[in-house]
Amino acid sequence: MRALLHRRDDEGTIGILTLGFAVVAIMLILVISAATSVHLTRMRLADLADELAEDASDAVSSDGYFTTQAGTGDVELAQSRMTDAVLAHVAQRATDRLDGVRIVSVDAPDAVTARVTVEITVYPLFGLEALMPFADGITVTATGQSRAF
Repeated sequence: MRALLHRRDDEGTIGILTLGFAVVAIMLILVISAATSVHLTRMRLADLADELAEDASDAVSSDGYFTTQAGTGDVELAQSRMTDAVLAHVAQRATDRLDGVRIVSVDAPDAVTARVTVEITVYPLFGLEALMPFADGITVTATGQSRAF
């Protein structure tokens, strides 16, 4: 009988649970948004690396181009022309979405393949405390390759 007289009032306790779930959901959305931002930047950087490698693969040496007979072999790339082509492309292209891109290397590992490596430092969104280990930024690197024919 006493148990019936002293019933507990449960009103209001669901509010704390709802608030907790809301905070967890908001943090999850923000962390996923930050990861998506880094991934999209990586995809844009990979696209830029491919474009730069394509321009660099067009930079064949004049001597190799004019002395190679048609169908007898590959033309050789000129290192200085490759670098100039990459720098000209970066200067002409509006890199407003990829501000701070650094060209790491421009080389031709086998004299007919142009390889361009670029990198950028990405800072996660929103300044979340959960992302504080990445406060110094995340360095994203992309390499593009293209062959000269």
